[in-house]
Amino acid sequence: MNQSELLLSDYLQHLKLEQGLSPNSISSYERDVREFLKQSGAENPARVTPAMVTAFIGSLGKAGRKPATITRKISSLKQFYKYLQETGAIKESPVAAFSAPRIVRYHPHYLSVAEIERIIDGIEPESLAGKRDRAIIELLYGSGLRISELIDLKIGDIELEAGFIRVTGKGNKQRLVPIGEFARKAVEDYWLARDQQKPPIVSNCVVVNKIGKKFSRVGLWKVIRKLVMKAGITKKVTPHTFRHSFATHMLEGGADLRIVQEMLGHADISTTQIYTTIDQDYIIAEHKKYHPRELAGSKKR
Repeated sequence: MNQSELLLSDYLQHLKLEQGLSPNSISSYERDVREFLKQSGAENPARVTPAMVTAFIGSLGKAGRKPATITRKISSLKQFYKYLQETGAIKESPVAAFSAPRIVRYHPHYLSVAEIERIIDGIEPESLAGKRDRAIIELLYGSGLRISELIDLKIGDIELEAGFIRVTGKGNKQRLVPIGEFARKAVEDYWLARDQQKPPIVSNCVVVNKIGKKFSRVGLWKVIRKLVMKAGITKKVTPHTFRHSFATHMLEGGADLRIVQEMLGHADISTTQIYTTIDQDYIIAEHKKYHPRELAGSKKR
């Protein structure tokens, strides 16, 4: 194992033990750093030069990588070399002078309320799989959970009578999220059906796959895709689309931005603000509809 590998291993341990990052976040950092180390051929971080970093970033652009991806990779390298600098492994960071490309914020794809209802109405209500699928959709949309948060959610994390869910999100941070009446009923129905199976399904996970085991990300994705196709929805929909829909509909309904930030578990409110563009579009539409000058202009046209 060369020097770069040793230091990367130390860094990943630092992210896990001292910063408490989730396995998914740690894996993302590792992939980004490894990609750079492999391309640069650097066996010793002290010999990495800004020119190597420039070449790496240039290759990402030529490969057609998205600005958001390049930004993340630069950030990953900055954090890695900052750690090496702080621990005395290197004197200067070769990434310090680099800045991320500007990212244009966009409003995420989301489903309309009618589309959500079509998906739910298409679920078989009596079967065990149907009751489970109903619980999945109600939790993703009703509480704005990430797919990883739903997969890892334990039965003891849901306080049905109190009306909240204890969610462990990114960085192992916990937050309390309300569970609505529809989601509560769907979860109760599913759990009751699980208990009545012979033999009963024994698992502390809130939702499980068809063999009673914890879902994989791919497995849960397939469930979502099947439900969306059955509802006749042709737009691209992922498990995360339900989280986007949750946030959008909450803000459209008048919810406070900081309350939505808390429910989503965003560390920075600017992340939550990407959902507010639809409100701005609505304001423009209302202005055109009701302002006297706009009305007069439309009549002339």
